[in-house]
Amino acid sequence: MDTPAESASLKSQYAAQVTADLERNSAEHERLSSEIAALRERLAMLENNRALLLSMRQTLGGDAAGGATENGGVSSSGDGSSARREVATLSATRKARKKADAAGGKRKGADSGGSRPRRQRVREAGVPTLRELVRDDLAQHGEPRSAAEVTGALSQALPEREIKPTVVRGTLESLVAKGQAHRIKQKRSVFYSAVATDAASDAASDAGEPGEARAS
Repeated sequence: MDTPAESASLKSQYAAQVTADLERNSAEHERLSSEIAALRERLAMLENNRALLLSMRQTLGGDAAGGATENGGVSSSGDGSSARREVATLSATRKARKKADAAGGKRKGADSGGSRPRRQRVREAGVPTLRELVRDDLAQHGEPRSAAEVTGALSQALPEREIKPTVVRGTLESLVAKGQAHRIKQKRSVFYSAVATDAASDAASDAGEPGEARAS
């Protein structure tokens, strides 16, 4: 039979193990949440591009395909004119498809790179980016803050902007990865604090800011 001392020791060991497991679970949950948010935005972009490409293919390729069906249904007396018409129709169809694919590729490239001019316009207009807002919030408070606290403060200060908790958490993790913020674990919670950086490195970092880390 276990003595009271042994029972207390086992409980202490179990409690420590459970605490460690919870911390690992919390860290993994936050990491996956950030990745899921980024993947959802990327999926939405791909779906928009797909809808555009399908519409262009239907517009450019549908007429050629319809012409091929009509010409193919005309019978001839066997002198070879029907075969020549079919060859010409197939050639026209191939050219139309190539043109649609080329136009779709250019459109897709414009969509994928269209966010950069928008970010430049935002910067020129003097509107702060989400990275700047999050970093300023950490710097102003000084003490470690959770992602929920930062989100609440920014949402209250800027009610006209839609600031999502998952995007704020991803921005905080990005700041940690770039050495502009500290990540602190306290039991099952994660807190962030600012790191002093010079203006030049901040500007360079903001220049490479991905679209996922910006508020809509």
